[in-house]
Amino acid sequence: MTTATVTQKIKTHLVSVLSGKFGLPEDEVLSGASFEELDIDSLILVELGLILRKEMGIVLEEGELKSSFTLDDAVAVIEAKDPRV
Repeated sequence: MTTATVTQKIKTHLVSVLSGKFGLPEDEVLSGASFEELDIDSLILVELGLILRKEMGIVLEEGELKSSFTLDDAVAVIEAKDPRV
């Protein structure tokens, strides 16, 4: 799998989780807004980390996903942790 494919897969999965589980409109998640601007707080980020561990096997330390991040920032952090890349 190419890096671009992995990046897109992670991005698609994050959008799916954020819209499906947390009720955020996909267009807002994809808008380039920070998590803070989307009203995603630290508790949601912790829960998102747990979901990623369960569903994708990616282990993130507490605080690695920050409220100042955009979707693309989060994808970059997750991609760096993904052993398939």
